[in-house]
Amino acid sequence: MSDMTFRNLTGARRRASWDRRRERGVTLLELCVVLAILMIVGGMLFISAGTAVQNIRLHQSATSYANLLQQARMRAVQDNRYYTVLTSIGNASSTAFVDLAGSGSYAAGDPMMVFSRSVNPMPFNSGPGLTGLKSLFLPTGEAAQGSVNTTTPGPTFGPRGLPCTPNGGTCPYLTPTSYIAFLQNSQSTKWEAVTVTPAGRIRIWAYDGRSWSPLN
Repeated sequence: MSDMTFRNLTGARRRASWDRRRERGVTLLELCVVLAILMIVGGMLFISAGTAVQNIRLHQSATSYANLLQQARMRAVQDNRYYTVLTSIGNASSTAFVDLAGSGSYAAGDPMMVFSRSVNPMPFNSGPGLTGLKSLFLPTGEAAQGSVNTTTPGPTFGPRGLPCTPNGGTCPYLTPTSYIAFLQNSQSTKWEAVTVTPAGRIRIWAYDGRSWSPLN
């Protein structure tokens, strides 16, 4: 083999070896980029999934609370009495129940529901967009609107299935009465509300940071 041929073969082998190393480097770089993208996308999906779960828990709690109000309304008509729905704030989870005995505390047999651990019943004056929400769920006209009851103990329904305000062992229909219950998820900070019109209609609302929208 001539020296020229040997040098050509040696140079070709070196170039091939360099090309293979370069290809391996490009492949490794591409792999790192793909892994980085997957980590970013995975993190975003994890956050989105977590937020979705918290929003589901919030809506489930709002739905359960609305169903409990409906139970109180139906029992009031059935028993020809007035019943109040009370809320008990707990360290782990809060609860709400229909106070059938009027004792102010839960007793065996009272219809009840448990809020999800991350869902908190909130004070009336802490709810966002109150003016806008009232304009959406209350009937038009001051006489028909009456007043939103913001006092304790909680939403109360009389024998006619209408919301009323307890007073001295009775619950008279002196003026139209409505109720708003605000719920917030402490993890996602999202809000929902359950409203009762003077006619007894119960609805669930979601807040998007600007306005309220009905969910039922």
